Amino acid sequence: MLNGIGDILCVTPTIQAIKEAYPQAKLSVIVRPHLRSLLRDNPYVDDLIFYDTSRVWKRLIFLRVVRQQKFDLWVDLHVPTFNTVSNNGRDFFRNRMLMQSAGARYRLAYEVEQLRPQLTHRVGLVDEQAMSTTNIVDTTLALMKRQGDDSLVKFIPVNEVNRNWAELRFPASGKVRIAMFFGSRQSADVWPEEYAQELVNRVFEESAETEILLIGGPEQKWLATRLMDSVNAERKLQIFDLVGLADLNQTAALMARCSLVISTDSGPMHIADAQKVPIVALFSAKNHADVWKPVQSQSRVLQRKVDCGPCFLADCPHDNLCMRQIYPGEVMDACREVLAETAGKG
Repeated sequence: MLNGIGDILCVTPTIQAIKEAYPQAKLSVIVRPHLRSLLRDNPYVDDLIFYDTSRVWKRLIFLRVVRQQKFDLWVDLHVPTFNTVSNNGRDFFRNRMLMQSAGARYRLAYEVEQLRPQLTHRVGLVDEQAMSTTNIVDTTLALMKRQGDDSLVKFIPVNEVNRNWAELRFPASGKVRIAMFFGSRQSADVWPEEYAQELVNRVFEESAETEILLIGGPEQKWLATRLMDSVNAERKLQIFDLVGLADLNQTAALMARCSLVISTDSGPMHIADAQKVPIVALFSAKNHADVWKPVQSQSRVLQRKVDCGPCFLADCPHDNLCMRQIYPGEVMDACREVLAETAGKG
């Protein structure tokens, strides 16, 4: 699986299904090096092979390693859904080259045009309407004919070191603790900065005891800094800026200490879903929310339909119109609803 954080976490149920189908087999997963931690301690993965294209010699080493494995079965975990970052045609052409290089005896994938000549086992394509209303987890599980199986779950490894680190940092307090992420590597998914600032103030107006954890990678630091600058000194004491300070697995451990996660459609949203932490998800109209929405957590998905959507564009030419129509007040309402529901279950 050669895409991003969310893509990898969404195929972990299928990885589990493959291992359950062949429990004695050695299961290797090809992954980009910077995302290795998402699969490194996955109990269903025996080996990771790093797809590093930063140098020509690294590509050659990768191809040699793949060939030497002498795989019996090759499963392409990419699925022909609506891609908003890269090009499906180009991705599947690359995957065909990798599949050919591996020389596996059996080759399983969706029968897209680029892969069809190489496949020994095929999954038929479905129409766009079905694809747009089916979550990516089930679309991928169709490779193993295990759609809708609740025993197969998104998984992110959190070891004892990370759990202890998060617990020491944020011990149980009885307070509502909310993790927030408003950014994205796709600018079309970013929630307006002024809305984020207003929401934080609304949270504290509702309960001054609430703790807020700001999460994300270093590229989101500017947003966290300006958000911190927008609140008064007293409220700053209740906000913990962890942006750029926690890796992916530590972020999962931090989320497990939270009552709620508010996130855009992004990797952090899928990390929260893998941890089964309640979520309020803010979706742009660039894609079909049903495809990417949380499947394991108690959640509310907020999305505004606009005439230009779904556009499948990573960058919006209309000033993020759809995200600007998700207002802080309705996000606050969704937070109340989800917290009330989880409190009732508890």
